[in-house]
Amino acid sequence: MRQFDYTKKWKKMLTPEIVRYLTTIHEYKGEQRLIAEHHADVLESLVEVAKIQSTESSNKIEGIYTSDECLKKNVLDKTMPKTRNEREIAGYRDVLNTIHENFPHIPIRKSSSNRSPDDNTFIFASLRTTGD
Repeated sequence: MRQFDYTKKWKKMLTPEIVRYLTTIHEYKGEQRLIAEHHADVLESLVEVAKIQSTESSNKIEGIYTSDECLKKNVLDKTMPKTRNEREIAGYRDVLNTIHENFPHIPIRKSSSNRSPDDNTFIFASLRTTGD
């Protein structure tokens, strides 16, 4: 097995350009916190738009369509789903909200095909009604 000794190599690796990048990243991290605090309303509206667009795109892939107005109301949880399509959209909305609210605690897996049983519980809970 090869042995690496970086005690001398670090001087070549830590170039002024790399140091400048590191400094810029550090500065932006501080600015990001300030922006998040001062513009929370703008960021929240961007999250809403992203959720609506994500829900619309994902459901179109599955062949699920509804009007833009119904989609927006459903995603923003301002209406009770009436049809099977609306219930499927609500299920996606609930999973998406869970991800947004709990992302720091959700483990990242190597395979994206390994869905959590909780994912399916959220999705199918919205579909459990009589007649559909």
